[in-house]
Amino acid sequence: MRKIRIVRVEDLRPGMQLARTVYSADGRVLLSAGVVIKESYIDRLRKLGFPAVYVGDPVEAEAFREAVRESTRRRAIAVVKRSFNEVKLGSSLQLEPIAQVVNDIVDEVVANREVILPLTDIRSHDEYTFGHSVNVCIISVMLGIALELDDLTLRDLAMGAILHDVGKVKVPEEILLKPAPLTSKEWTEMRKHTLYGFQLLRGGDGVSSRAAHVAYQHHERSDGSGYPRALAGNGIHLFAKIVAVADTYDAMTSDRIYRKGVTPFAALKVIKELASEESGQLDKHVVDTFLANVVPYPPGSKVRLNTGEVGMVVGKGANSFDSVMVEVKYDAYGRALSKPTIITVLNMRVAHMV
Repeated sequence: MRKIRIVRVEDLRPGMQLARTVYSADGRVLLSAGVVIKESYIDRLRKLGFPAVYVGDPVEAEAFREAVRESTRRRAIAVVKRSFNEVKLGSSLQLEPIAQVVNDIVDEVVANREVILPLTDIRSHDEYTFGHSVNVCIISVMLGIALELDDLTLRDLAMGAILHDVGKVKVPEEILLKPAPLTSKEWTEMRKHTLYGFQLLRGGDGVSSRAAHVAYQHHERSDGSGYPRALAGNGIHLFAKIVAVADTYDAMTSDRIYRKGVTPFAALKVIKELASEESGQLDKHVVDTFLANVVPYPPGSKVRLNTGEVGMVVGKGANSFDSVMVEVKYDAYGRALSKPTIITVLNMRVAHMV
């Protein structure tokens, strides 16, 4: 039986079989699992900005468990997009549909709590703002479970996480979408999104005070270097510390208007450094928990090692941040091995996904 694998759109070929459904930014099905790839499908995926898709056997794909179903994630993105746009047009923030999808996310993550978090996100480039909010929510909930938060606390955390950037609806679009570094004046305005978000959420039915403080504090840093109030250490709520890690990771790995995202492993290295004694910007306990529960290269990823050998990720090593198990199938010259071997390698030896 064929195993599913991630294939970059530029490497797709007619005749390959799609293993997992591809959704649009608003949750519509673009291509269903099981469909045989055609040249026209490849062109469409390329034009829509999708970096990669899953190919292989759709039956095998059903066994490839994820923390949150892609259909749930897409529905959440659509709800966040609609709710944020309504606020931008002058309406009040409708929290009930957001709370419903947040509960679905928490239920699914709790049901799949043993699933190690894969950090490869396949999405089109034009949905960063809303996809980011949902990604941060999912990562935060998984972190909350690892930190042994109770159910009610998890749901509060999830609500705060999915709404952490709601204040950006009050920031001018010419600043939000500027395809270049912001000026000092523009940064001053951008940083106000934390206050704008808190003002939108505090006192509202359906959002607790601690969830509202996520919007206010997610850019605070443990060493006091953050904003808007330069809080430090225990002065920052645990929710905000969790969301700060999730927000930093997803922001670093996402393609933006003005730059390409970095690899998952590169982002994890930076996050680890940000929690070191020398930096101290991110909470060390939260970061250590994050690093122990993530996989930079999820099972099914085709990777090239720095030796030139090519293989497929089949699992995580003893420490999921530092190592990964790879089934090596091709030597450095591209020749298929008569007997593929499974080895555990340090992630730093993985040159890139192919």
